[in-house]
Amino acid sequence: MLLSVAALGFAILSTIYKLVEPYLPMLPSLIMSVIPIITSGWFIAGLVGALLFVAILVAWAYSGEW
Repeated sequence: MLLSVAALGFAILSTIYKLVEPYLPMLPSLIMSVIPIITSGWFIAGLVGALLFVAILVAWAYSGEW
């Protein structure tokens, strides 16, 4: 079972790599253009808000109050 899952994962990821390989040289410039967005205040506040609400939801779900 584990060998078949490993073989499937190998086949899928090697196929994805072959499809993405021509675009890999563009990756550094793409990352450099995304960094200003990731470090902006609205993005960080949204990320903190999303994590906070997920933590509140998990805490509520574990409290057992339905």
